Amino acid sequence: MDAALRCLACTPSLERPSIIAFSPSRCQSVPLQNRHPCRPSRRPFRLLATLLAGALVSGCGGDGSGGPTDPDPTDGTPAALAAVGSAAFGGTVGTELSTPLRARVTNAAGQGVAGVTVTWEVTTGGGSIEPVDGGATAGSGEAHARWTLGTGAGQQEARARVTGLPGLAFTADARAGSPALLELEPASGARIAVFGGAFAEPLQLRLEDLYGNPVQGFAVDVEVTAGGGWTTDVPLTDAQGTASFHWYTGPGPAPEEQRLRVRAGTGDLLAANAVGLSEAPAPGAMLEGHRGFVEYTAGTLPFIITAGHGGTLLPGDIPDRSPPATLVRDLDTDILALLVADSLEALTGERPHLIRVHLHRRKMDANRDLAEAAQGNPEATRTWKEFHSWTETAMAGVRASHPRGLYVDVHGHGHDVQRLELGYLLTGAQLAVDDHVLDGSGAAGSMSLREIAAWTGRTPSRIVRGEGSLGDLFHRRGYPAVPSPQDLHPAGAPFFSGGYNTRRYGCGDGGTICGFQLEANRIGVRDSEAALGRFAGATARVLLEYWADVTASGAGRDTP
Repeated sequence: MDAALRCLACTPSLERPSIIAFSPSRCQSVPLQNRHPCRPSRRPFRLLATLLAGALVSGCGGDGSGGPTDPDPTDGTPAALAAVGSAAFGGTVGTELSTPLRARVTNAAGQGVAGVTVTWEVTTGGGSIEPVDGGATAGSGEAHARWTLGTGAGQQEARARVTGLPGLAFTADARAGSPALLELEPASGARIAVFGGAFAEPLQLRLEDLYGNPVQGFAVDVEVTAGGGWTTDVPLTDAQGTASFHWYTGPGPAPEEQRLRVRAGTGDLLAANAVGLSEAPAPGAMLEGHRGFVEYTAGTLPFIITAGHGGTLLPGDIPDRSPPATLVRDLDTDILALLVADSLEALTGERPHLIRVHLHRRKMDANRDLAEAAQGNPEATRTWKEFHSWTETAMAGVRASHPRGLYVDVHGHGHDVQRLELGYLLTGAQLAVDDHVLDGSGAAGSMSLREIAAWTGRTPSRIVRGEGSLGDLFHRRGYPAVPSPQDLHPAGAPFFSGGYNTRRYGCGDGGTICGFQLEANRIGVRDSEAALGRFAGATARVLLEYWADVTASGAGRDTP
């Protein structure tokens, strides 16, 4: 009926409307006897119904021969070859894919054809392919094959073929197998670095599988087995199976063999060793760390001076540290530390050990633990480790040549009260007590000058704020300081009592090197080049006078 209705038409161009009726051989117009041009009367409608019934039998335009017919679903002639599921795979070189290849042969009606021979072949990459059940299609029209990949990593291809039809391609991404070879370069040759410094040439490792393919994305284990050094993080191996890293020696104090082992997996089957030698830096030689972010000048005096917050370098590839981290630099404290070292040399002919950070505090904070200092950035992490590695080197150097030493961490504060703040790991509240209370408190037992009490027999209160204390000596030279005999405690004002470096390098937990945090105020100290020079000279004299007092021969214990 639909075909008949498609031949209906109103013909407004004629005087009388017509209807196109169907006959087995043609369509012809039949006049309509009605008043409305597109509304037939009842009598013509009977004729229309008769004509439509005939059209349902023969169809418009048919000639009685039957016309086009649908494909025969039982036809056994192959018409198409297609993959069942994915035609792309991945696997390890030299191994059989975990999933067989599946191809289906269908006829023109899309029905599977059984009993058709499907041939399989590897077209690229080597390897082998084996048909399942002889390669003939099953009742569903499917044929399966097992593909064992070739030994070369990369893209490989196999094809299924049926006579008379286009071939069907399957691909596989062949990945390298487990590491079977580990090489470390340079494997031999002279390798020497100064205490705490990096060997000039980075170490590069290479991993290959059983067939010589580079192993990508593999994490190796690196262990320093002798010398006490450390390495930068070792990245995953790249597309060439390689990864490079830097190796730093231990802090000394004597030349020592350095050893390192790299493992790919457990045990020693895949392991490589590197050997080097550490040596003492020449006194007065200035050493630069990675990208010039840290510098170390080796000295001979029993003083170690560090400045970690005065750096100005702001490389774009190192992100700023995120709040609540403190990001403000201590203005000119790196210059102040250098001037103090120069002043000590001018007074004694010898230099202290000096370690300065040139990387801005926004990028790395040397006076914090590693997690807060670098916030996970590899470049900031390396800089932090260089700073502390060289500080440890300086400590080792002092211990090797002096019975005792003094560590000074130079900072600057912006507090309203213009005075020096001397941090001994005692808070303002702990200082705001009488001397006898301070001397009997547990806090005094962990202060960063604790061992001076054993050297001199002085009480903690005298050491931190009595006559001859650092604060007293600074005050006498025109630089008010807290704590001191003149200013016993901060009196509730902001006060820096000492940070990470003072805890790490002071003698709060024993040892022969004590230390303190020097917080320099701005006005009259760091507000001009002339002021910096005067204060640096005064600081050098204070340190020498103080050290001569606490280490004087025969002054091991003061007379009450």
